[in-house]
Amino acid sequence: MVEQFYSIKHLSTDQLRELFSAYRSRGWVDYDYYKLMPEGVTPPELSDEEIMFNMDGANPHNYFVFMRGMEDEKDGIMVGFGLTDYPSFGAFLHLDENLLDEIVKIYELKPTNTGVDFFFGDRGKYLN
Repeated sequence: MVEQFYSIKHLSTDQLRELFSAYRSRGWVDYDYYKLMPEGVTPPELSDEEIMFNMDGANPHNYFVFMRGMEDEKDGIMVGFGLTDYPSFGAFLHLDENLLDEIVKIYELKPTNTGVDFFFGDRGKYLN
């Protein structure tokens, strides 16, 4: 299992919106509450425009992670966006893993952890 986080704190709100709009058609979006909610309660589905309107580069819930072999997650990239008008849940853009090098280069993303590799113990190894 691999989970590699990249910092997106340096991206402005406009850059986050650009990332979302440029790659939205190449992935899918879902939503999740930050804390467990009672059974049957799901966050509303928002339009792409509502998601972009609610993005804020300073939101602490923004993140970018590459995952492989993680339980309950499809291999690939997940970009989390905290939403200003919906502080209880976030929107998550899921992308194919083959886009990692391209996005890292375009947005000058830097790894923030040590490339956690749970199967092989290959700590300190970055994926790109």
